[in-house]
Amino acid sequence: MFAAVVLTGLVLVAGLSGRFGLPGAALLAAVSLLWLLVDGPMEGVVLVTLTENHGITGADLAGIAGLALAGVRGYRSYRTRSR
Repeated sequence: MFAAVVLTGLVLVAGLSGRFGLPGAALLAAVSLLWLLVDGPMEGVVLVTLTENHGITGADLAGIAGLALAGVRGYRSYRTRSR
């Protein structure tokens, strides 16, 4: 249940973070990291094997995409501020 709430929050923050600049990007990064910690109950098949006991699953992709989006939005916000 908690993982579902975090995933819902991740989607919501991803949609709204662009409006809030750097703080929005930081919140998106934080929620994405939280998702990577709690996504265990929703993990499925391992898509990419990193080591014998670790890999990337479909559920991990949401957190990775959130971190990438946070990086892009943070960079854009920083460049806009510095001008």
